[in-house]
Amino acid sequence: MRKLMIAVTAVAGLTMVTGCKKDDVQAQREDVAEARQEAAQETAEARQDESKELAAAQQDANEDIAEARKDANDKIASANEEVRDEEQDLAEARANRNEDLAEGGSGMAGTTSAAAATTVNGRVLSKSGDTLTLVDSANKELKIKTNDKTAMMDNASRAVKLDDIQEGSQVRASYVMDGKDMVARDVTLVAPVKKMDK
Repeated sequence: MRKLMIAVTAVAGLTMVTGCKKDDVQAQREDVAEARQEAAQETAEARQDESKELAAAQQDANEDIAEARKDANDKIASANEEVRDEEQDLAEARANRNEDLAEGGSGMAGTTSAAAATTVNGRVLSKSGDTLTLVDSANKELKIKTNDKTAMMDNASRAVKLDDIQEGSQVRASYVMDGKDMVARDVTLVAPVKKMDK
């Protein structure tokens, strides 16, 4: 009986040892599974952080590009405005020079043949005798006299008469100052008034 009890105790002991070993293996498996899960979660978090960083970097780059474009557009607009200002200054200087010439302020009065001609494009407002009243692109009225030396032609360089130039016609005139008078060297009929059918 005693031997039987020793044997049972030994078997129970072996079973406990085996059970402990099984428990250890199970615990190790659980540890491995937990480690894998943690690794997968850390990988997912790392990828998520990386995606956020990439998105932030892309947004920063887009903002930098937009700002650079805005700066470039601002500089272009500023340059265009400076060009417009320069053109306006030039137009004003030319207008002032023409006024000076008209008033004889430059000492060139009476030197019609030596004076440089000024060209103007405009629409005929009225015609009186040998004088055409034009309005130019700056909406300024000019009274230009013609004489027997004034060359008159159309766009095809065909001769025309003063009577062919009607009110509303578009003309280009080159004139010089003779005292206070603007005397046309030539007048080109650019766009005659179309006659309406009655």
